[in-house]
Amino acid sequence: AALGFRAMCKTQRVIIPLPYCFGHLFFTPRSVDLIGLPFQNPITGGSVYYRQNNSIQNPLWTVANAQNGQLTNRVFGNAVLTYTFNDNLNVLYRAGIDFFNERNHSFANKGGIGSGANFDNLGRLATWDNNVVIYDHSVILNGDYELNDNIGLTFNLGATSRHRNIERQGIRSDGQIVFGVQKHFNFKENDQIEFSGLRNIVGVFGQAELDYKNFLFLTLAARNDWVSNLPAKNNNQFYPSASISFLPTTAFGNLKSNVLNYLKLRAGLGTSANFPTGFPTLQTLGLDAAEFNNGDDIPTNFLRRVKANPDLKPELIKEFEVGFDIKLWNNRIDLSFSYFDRETEDLIVRQPLPPTTGFDVTTTNIGKIEGDGIEIDLGLDIFKNDGDGFNWNSRVNFSTSEEIVTDLGNNVDQIIFAGSTAAGIGGNAAIEGEQLGVMVGSRVRRDANGNFLVNASGSYTSETNIILPDGRNITPIIGNPNPDYIMNFINSFSYRNFNLGFQVSHTSGGDIVSQTIATLLGRGLIVETEDRENTFILPGVKADGSPNQTQINNSQYYFSNVLFGPTELRVYDASVIRLQEVSFGYTVPSKFLEKTPFGSLSITASGYNLWFDAYNTPDGANFDPNVAGVGVGNGRGFDFINGPSAKRYGLSIKATF
Repeated sequence: AALGFRAMCKTQRVIIPLPYCFGHLFFTPRSVDLIGLPFQNPITGGSVYYRQNNSIQNPLWTVANAQNGQLTNRVFGNAVLTYTFNDNLNVLYRAGIDFFNERNHSFANKGGIGSGANFDNLGRLATWDNNVVIYDHSVILNGDYELNDNIGLTFNLGATSRHRNIERQGIRSDGQIVFGVQKHFNFKENDQIEFSGLRNIVGVFGQAELDYKNFLFLTLAARNDWVSNLPAKNNNQFYPSASISFLPTTAFGNLKSNVLNYLKLRAGLGTSANFPTGFPTLQTLGLDAAEFNNGDDIPTNFLRRVKANPDLKPELIKEFEVGFDIKLWNNRIDLSFSYFDRETEDLIVRQPLPPTTGFDVTTTNIGKIEGDGIEIDLGLDIFKNDGDGFNWNSRVNFSTSEEIVTDLGNNVDQIIFAGSTAAGIGGNAAIEGEQLGVMVGSRVRRDANGNFLVNASGSYTSETNIILPDGRNITPIIGNPNPDYIMNFINSFSYRNFNLGFQVSHTSGGDIVSQTIATLLGRGLIVETEDRENTFILPGVKADGSPNQTQINNSQYYFSNVLFGPTELRVYDASVIRLQEVSFGYTVPSKFLEKTPFGSLSITASGYNLWFDAYNTPDGANFDPNVAGVGVGNGRGFDFINGPSAKRYGLSIKATF
């Protein structure tokens, strides 16, 4: 029997709402000494800003008076019991628990400019706790047998369960009375924050592996899961898999040499499943207290604007893969290659609904997505020495793939599943015949010949929907966030007790809608707009079909078109080269630890995201495409003046006793 118990105590995060700050900093000419100007009214504590009658919140006031924070306490551990029947058969029981409490706070003092969830001019405070408990149980029967002199068999059969429960409790307050006091008694109105949810997943599984003379291997596996938050007709999914591999260098002894050291050929067909979270198949009610004219507060129910989908199904992923692994020249070179063909049925997404339905969104399935790709990994020991000699290993890995929506289902023309359904903002969509996640938004209007249309003032006009030749009505596709390929270059050096490593990554292709770049250009804050005497004639035609000859100035070109024109004009190539990681470490020689309680001791300093170059974006913007403008999820390719990516530095010490 074995028992494991660990605690991760008090991880704390404090977040200043930086995107808002950066957005308003972009409004500020460089000639304004923002740091030297006062940002807070000494009497009221409110925001003070130079621009437009104090109509915009000072970003320095935001930093000083608004904050989001989280303190996490976490305890997790597991216990394992094993009973051995004989040399070939044993049974294992594993139980695990993961408990964590997230204590959250979000506040803004009164005196801000404008209104909204983050910057209410009346002041706000929200405090809430998330208590999450996860229980895992597994029972597994393991066997290992030699069926005869040539054939071996290993297998395992088992069952698992996973229970996840979340409880959220807190208070949201509005209308601060005394400036600077962030306590709920100092607010005029209070409201409860409450949420609870749970999900159970139970599964059974089995796997068997047959090997013939240790050079031919066949693996068969299958699993079935049942989930608690889907109706009985759709609450389970069966997903089998099979693979075969062959080692020619073991089967044919004369094939192996100093040049060819190892060769493995492999093929497999696998499936896996995903299940939804929450309660997407049931129409849920909100509970609240409403005040009536007679002064009574009565608990009331209201229908949430999320439409239930009782026909929702689990998501099923099927993948076929073939490839090989090879080692050459005394194992100094190793190469792996894989080709895969992937099909996803019933992909789970959130689908926006028209207001006429009375709902905002529903959770639904996309019929089918098909794609393929390749993965290559090449390693080379440039210098290889035993003991304390100098060693240098260099690796390159490369991957490329695409996923095409082949059956949208649902009798709809498109599903915008991330970002915004407002065409002037943009979002990620599923459209039959296109890659999953293409970016849609407003684009420059075209005439029948595909020419850009220019209005009487010389600027582009926009359109927010188009009719395809087959009759489908969609928001125009303005870009594709999926990269052409991703490549990593990884190097590891060691000499005596020192080691050094670095990784350079290259993402080629993929688009991004960048409001940051557009704002810098539109407001004349980078070198690309320093020549104020430039004039432009936009390529295109007038409404009558004649070529555009209207001249516009620098400000109109960038401000009225690039910044506030069709979303299509804010699409950039997101290719980037990045120094992803650098690390330097030292391992203390064992002879220095003989009189200490340590068995081993090492220290490593590391840095992440130390340099990048998005070489197809304006140099003056110094823009990093590594942003998540639509939040956590499956959306990508949008930057809504998000905070820039951060460099990270770390120091770690590893010791054994």
